[in-house]
Amino acid sequence: MKQFLLISILFILSIGFVSYKATHALFNDTAQSQNNTFSAAQTFHVVISEVQINGSNANQDFVELYNPTSSVVDLNGWQLQKKTSSGAISSLVLFGSSHIIPAHGYFLWANNQTPQNPFSTSIGADVSNGNNLSENNSIALEDASNNIIDQVGWGTGISQYVEGTLIDNGSDTNKSMERKAYSTSTDVTMEGGVDETKGNGYDTDDNSNDFILRTVSDPQNSSSGTEMP
Repeated sequence: MKQFLLISILFILSIGFVSYKATHALFNDTAQSQNNTFSAAQTFHVVISEVQINGSNANQDFVELYNPTSSVVDLNGWQLQKKTSSGAISSLVLFGSSHIIPAHGYFLWANNQTPQNPFSTSIGADVSNGNNLSENNSIALEDASNNIIDQVGWGTGISQYVEGTLIDNGSDTNKSMERKAYSTSTDVTMEGGVDETKGNGYDTDDNSNDFILRTVSDPQNSSSGTEMP
């Protein structure tokens, strides 16, 4: 009798534990899925969020970074590396000790090759130099230990920095490639639509799926307003 009673108690306790786990998991999944805030593709590291390779001239290039986390990220020692269409690697920019990216904020590199009215100044770039980007290039964001944090490639090329499939980019004047806010984001919702101020944290590790093409670029820097999903 005692043995039967003990077995019954253990059975009841085990049923209760399983029920709690299931209820707890359901609550968490529901809470995390509201408003797409924490969808499975929402990333939690700095990402390359927008890239322009042609402005009103071929030197008006920029790369924007977005920090989807709730903590400031120190970019000291981080860098953007570039690959040409043939796979040749060079440093696009090395970040220094004064370079940080705010929580849910942005950081901007741009080309500064227009001496009379530098493009980098006109868009408020946080850092600039004379390097540039072209069709069929790719870029990788590396941390201070040279670990690749994010990578984006477009067009065609050999052994590119890319996640999934290269972006079939529009290289026309002042257009850009911009990372989505959500899986449902489109060029319409990201450019003046409901997702425009929801950040750029959507990341499925597939460049062609994660980016839209803007008809007018929208570079943001570390002084721009923060954006949350």
